[in-house]
Amino acid sequence: MSTADNSSAGPDPQELADQEAVLRHALQGGPLDPEVRRRVHERAARVTEGISRTHGLIDDETFQKLLDDDET
Repeated sequence: MSTADNSSAGPDPQELADQEAVLRHALQGGPLDPEVRRRVHERAARVTEGISRTHGLIDDETFQKLLDDDET
């Protein structure tokens, strides 16, 4: 279950645990559990797919310009 699927149910405990594990890995180093890595990559792929479905594909140059606009 994703928080985007049912926001009234609150955050998904597994997703929160994965976020904590990724932050711990990023800040303290050490290995990241392969299952956590798999779940995070799957969630990212679903988000990317949803954005592509909604907005279409964006070429790299256009994407960079959008990032540059956000910085100004």
